[in-house]
Amino acid sequence: MIVLSTLLWLLGIYLSAYVIYQSVLFIGNGLIPDPPEFEPSLIRRFIVVVPAHNEELFLPRLLQSLRLQKYPEDKFRVTVVADNCTDDTASVCKDVGVDVLIRTDTSRRGKGYAIRHALEQIDIDCFDALVVVDSDSVVEPELLKQLNLQLERGDRVIQCYNGVANPGQSWFTRLMDVSRTIGNDIIHPGKRKLGLSSYLMGNGMCFDVGIIKTHGWDAFSVGEDWEYYARLVLGGEFVGFSRNARVYHQESVNLKQATSQRIRWSSGRFHVLREYGLSLFLQGLRRGDLKCLDASLPLVFPNPSLGINLTFLGLILALPHWLILGRGAFLAWYSLLVSVQAVMLVVGVFHTKDRAASGISLVLAPIFLVWKMGIDLLSMCGIGRKEWKRTERRPS
Repeated sequence: MIVLSTLLWLLGIYLSAYVIYQSVLFIGNGLIPDPPEFEPSLIRRFIVVVPAHNEELFLPRLLQSLRLQKYPEDKFRVTVVADNCTDDTASVCKDVGVDVLIRTDTSRRGKGYAIRHALEQIDIDCFDALVVVDSDSVVEPELLKQLNLQLERGDRVIQCYNGVANPGQSWFTRLMDVSRTIGNDIIHPGKRKLGLSSYLMGNGMCFDVGIIKTHGWDAFSVGEDWEYYARLVLGGEFVGFSRNARVYHQESVNLKQATSQRIRWSSGRFHVLREYGLSLFLQGLRRGDLKCLDASLPLVFPNPSLGINLTFLGLILALPHWLILGRGAFLAWYSLLVSVQAVMLVVGVFHTKDRAASGISLVLAPIFLVWKMGIDLLSMCGIGRKEWKRTERRPS
């Protein structure tokens, strides 16, 4: 029982810190108003880079949404990187008059290599900022206008609102919409309002060209967004967030479609945690730099599903402690942690557009949590896809 008690103490302290941190962001977002909009003094020039691997299905939708930008046409350019494609991705671009870079290198595959290839081919001095958007996404008309505003506020790295394009397609997309809504409408804005750094999510990333010139692009793992984020923070840079610069990605509709993608994402995140998470945390402590310390927490703390799963694990382990020793402190502690996370989930449901359907989808949340625990266990053991592979999806 001593070993069990020690484990419960350590896990409880870790999860309590995580829950308190999330609660502070929830409260901060609710109490602090959004900054007012204003007219920027400069209309910046954007290069929008779209890495694409066999994306002839959804790419036309993205290119159409980029054509509808409420931004001067001479102030932005779109370039697609057709990376090791075997379909008509390149032809789709040429048909609509969009620049396309055809890249063929089967030994070095992945979004990171595609971005690096684009930067090698583009004269970056002709632009003020780089935007990276996934090819299966759709963007709102004011994307570039809002990014221009955020750059005017002083941000050099910006993560856009990264929502779900097809929330009503299945119970899985509904759950993912709840999760994304919590991140986009509560967590990231809360960090922004408290003066803390957001983190990169791979899709809808914007960089001042000065960042690219200083740091280059050398993130090539399957978690290239986390990897580049960690390197930027170690280099003294931080990430802003724009709630109004909106990108929506096409979500997988079921567990089968999502499994390979989530293993890749999860393994990439755990890889970056091992490589950079502790370094960032210790650097923040040594410097006494709250912002740097906070920037390590998205890596050090669990993702929401893993946080809930670990809390349920603690709750299960607390049962024999209560049944055998008659001590219910651990049981009460973990029950409280479960309750707080459940409240956060409900708050997320109320932030979605279709609250009723989102609420009903929570009935199947236990299935998702069991599946996600399997994904995380495989990833922790170093099992995961090592290369960029397109996730099979169909239009909603």
